Amino acid sequence: MLISDSHQFIFLRMRKVASTSMKLALLPMCLPRPAGRLAHLKSRAHLEWDYHKYVFRAHDDIRAAQRRMPAERFESYFKFAFVRNPWNRLVSEYEFLLERPVHHRHARVKKLGGFNEFIKMQIPRHDAYQLNMLCDRKGKLLMDFVGKLENLQEDWKTVCERIGLPYEPLPRKNASQRGQMQDYYDDESRQLVARHWAREIEMFGYTFDAG
Repeated sequence: MLISDSHQFIFLRMRKVASTSMKLALLPMCLPRPAGRLAHLKSRAHLEWDYHKYVFRAHDDIRAAQRRMPAERFESYFKFAFVRNPWNRLVSEYEFLLERPVHHRHARVKKLGGFNEFIKMQIPRHDAYQLNMLCDRKGKLLMDFVGKLENLQEDWKTVCERIGLPYEPLPRKNASQRGQMQDYYDDESRQLVARHWAREIEMFGYTFDAG
């Protein structure tokens, strides 16, 4: 998560949605990340409530900012994030974890029987659902703008205009090459995603064939 007081925005970084490229473009405007082990320990122990001093995780949900910012400031800041077709996002995360032996989840994912088992492993995870990151606990969307990876440059241009950043097309950092998303799915896995990710599929207008 990145917060800018000078440009009054909160950028919620979502996994596997070109967030690295956006982070690099936005960092010069944002609050510095608090340094030192003490700041990290106080943040993880929930002993620090000043958002200027709190060490936000890279992919914290929006409620982390809501809890630590004055209510009026949180409401007035431009809150934005980008989402991705859930079928495609699951493929991307699966391949990402398989390709990185140093990742703490690599060994577990590698031992799975395949992609279908990975989806089943993701189902109970809070952060596997993009809406969980964007909403309050009652399911109300807290964001002012939600762009789509599938419309990245146009939606990024909208963000730039809103926050006063000169628009430059985003490069795709950390993007890996792989086969067609549909090739990973059979009827079982396709329906698993359709059922468990139904709310965000409906809210953002995604379909399997448009992945």
